[in-house]
Amino acid sequence: MSLQTRTGSAVRGTYPLAVELGLITALLIGVYLWRELVFEVVPAVGGTPLTVGGTVVSAFVGGGVLVLGLVGFTAVYVRWRYITVGLGLPARTDGALVGLAVLTPIVCVAITKLTGAVTAVPYNSLTKTSVASDAAVVPLLLITGLGVSIGVPMLVVVCQVLIQGGFEQVVSADTAIVLTTVLAGFAMVSGTGGLSTVPEAGKLIGAVVFTLSFGVAVYVNERVDRTWLRYLGFVPVLLVTVISFLSGIAGIETIAGALYAGTQLAVLGIAAYTYTETESLLVPAMAYTSLFLANRAVVVVFEAGMQNW
Repeated sequence: MSLQTRTGSAVRGTYPLAVELGLITALLIGVYLWRELVFEVVPAVGGTPLTVGGTVVSAFVGGGVLVLGLVGFTAVYVRWRYITVGLGLPARTDGALVGLAVLTPIVCVAITKLTGAVTAVPYNSLTKTSVASDAAVVPLLLITGLGVSIGVPMLVVVCQVLIQGGFEQVVSADTAIVLTTVLAGFAMVSGTGGLSTVPEAGKLIGAVVFTLSFGVAVYVNERVDRTWLRYLGFVPVLLVTVISFLSGIAGIETIAGALYAGTQLAVLGIAAYTYTETESLLVPAMAYTSLFLANRAVVVVFEAGMQNW
């Protein structure tokens, strides 16, 4: 796919979009199964808590296998699909976009933390993590390094290459940004509200149901002449969308919780937007890294020792 196609292609119809959505959903299932396989081979990767010593080493090894396997598959996949991947550095003129990617997560996290402080909602109750007040520095650094070195590449590959790169094959770049934000927001935001490197099983089931209902709607729209039947074909899509939306907001109980969830969506959107504009995977990687480190900094620096969630 040429760079011109990435930045200015028009929507080519709903049928190719339905097919692409099905393919992306299948890829997400494949990512989930690959993670489960690695967990079986290296159980320490999924173990908690991580400790200094062999467990951390095993976690790095298992995480490395997880990332390298995904990257290897993706390299073959993008060559087969002719998907352009931005492996270069951002241009000097992209400084504002780089700043946007780095600062947006920090600002959003700061606003959420301040709101939580005013409304008596600890930030660690949102992240579902806590750190003891007397925690050693080395384990904290190791765990942080593990999260960044594994989580960030996974998010970049899944969100920007597999999801966004796939959508850009059938819709315009601007539309792909919106679709990527919506799908990644549904699939990659975990049940605890934070970004997950791999979709959860429940999210995958929801994605499959939506994909099937959307495919049925497209089929009815292209095969049926009666207008009312065409509209009827989209009813399942609307029902699935409404149910997913309501289930998503049902778990939000506070203003800080809403801001925390909004932060994840904002970062996903900024990552997709800056990737399109800079054509460099390094920029969305900066956004994800900034979010992870900002979350970690708040919990470690401001809320260490708080166990009231």
